[in-house]
Amino acid sequence: MDESRTAIGVDVGEYNLYTACPADLPDWRGAHAVCGDDLCGLLDDLRLEVAALLASPYDRATIAAYVQQRRDALVAELDAAARAVCEYAIAYDDPVLVTEDSHYRPDLWAWLTDPDAHRGSAWLLPAAHLRLRAVAAEYRLPVTAVPEAYSTQECHACGVLGTRERNTTVRCTNSNCHVDTVAADFNAAAVLARRYYPGRCCDYRPRESAHSGDRQALAADGGLRD
Repeated sequence: MDESRTAIGVDVGEYNLYTACPADLPDWRGAHAVCGDDLCGLLDDLRLEVAALLASPYDRATIAAYVQQRRDALVAELDAAARAVCEYAIAYDDPVLVTEDSHYRPDLWAWLTDPDAHRGSAWLLPAAHLRLRAVAAEYRLPVTAVPEAYSTQECHACGVLGTRERNTTVRCTNSNCHVDTVAADFNAAAVLARRYYPGRCCDYRPRESAHSGDRQALAADGGLRD
C-alpha cells in the first residue's frame, strides 16, 4: 500500500449502486453516490420477461440471444455509473479506488432462471465490481481490494462495531465517538478507504472494565464478538 495515495473507498450495493468517498471526508455531503433503483427495476422487468418467454414456444437459443442483448444494455448502464465514480476519484490527488474483496462471478442467466436467487449475489453486485475495474483501467486508475468483514458495521470514525438500523443507517455504539448515526453506504465506503492504510481500520481500543461483568465495546479487528 502506498500511503501517499488518496484512497477512495467504493461501496457497491443495490439501493446505491456505487457510493464513493475518501477516508477522511468529514461527512456524507462530499461523497458521490449513483442510485441503483433504475437498474434494479430493469433487472426485475427482465426476470419477468424471461419467465414468460421460457413458458412460451420460443426456443432456448432465441431466448438466450434476447437475454444477451438486454445484458449488453445493462452493462452499458453499469459502465456509465462506473465512469461517474472514476470522474469523482480523479478530482483527488493520486487516487486509488478501494473496494471489498468480492469473489463472486456474475451469472445473469442463473439469476433469471432461479426463482430463489437474489439479484445482488447472482449478478448485479459482482458485475458492478468487474465493470468498475474495467472502466478504471480505461482511466489508468488503480483499484485494490481490502477485506469486507464488518465493513457495513464498523464505524468509519472510531472502528467500533455499530448496529444497522432500517438497513440504511449505522449507529455507533461507542459513547466516546462523535458519530451517532451515519448513512450506511457512506460509512462503508469510508471504512473501505481507511482499510487501505495500515493500522487505520480500527483506532479505538476499549479499556479494560473495572467491573468483571462488563462487556467491552466491539472492535472490528479483534474485539469481543458473540
